[in-house]
Amino acid sequence: MKVNEHNLLETLKTLKIDAKVQKETNQIYFLFKHEEQEFPLFIRLLHEGELIQLLTFVPCRIEAKCENDLSRFLHMLNKELDMPGFCLDETSSTVFYRLMMPTLRQEYAPEVLEAYVNTSQTVCKSFATVITALSTGAMTLEEIIKKAGDLQQ
Repeated sequence: MKVNEHNLLETLKTLKIDAKVQKETNQIYFLFKHEEQEFPLFIRLLHEGELIQLLTFVPCRIEAKCENDLSRFLHMLNKELDMPGFCLDETSSTVFYRLMMPTLRQEYAPEVLEAYVNTSQTVCKSFATVITALSTGAMTLEEIIKKAGDLQQ
């Protein structure tokens, strides 16, 4: 399928996703929920359609004193994930998960886009609770590492 805004919206519609175009940024976006939190997922075309970027924001507020632990955790997480992509933007105090989907000849397979969307949702849902706990100081990185070690035993 040709990479363009219309086709991407139609693909998302077939997946029962109510996506829209954000006029200010000219990006496609939708929200998905997990544990009463809303995660915005943005999709945009880069390099004239050679790449499709999926950017999912983790809804959390980041306390300045927690940035180091959070940054270290995201780095450790990316090291272990098959599809790494967690980022911390200190300037805007946001955590997001970014995936880049390459296209061939500015075409994409709808089932591949579906896999990338599902991956974004699954990864963010899986780690949002821990990210939120770290970002607010509810838990320290050492406590999370200890808990993970206890679970493995």
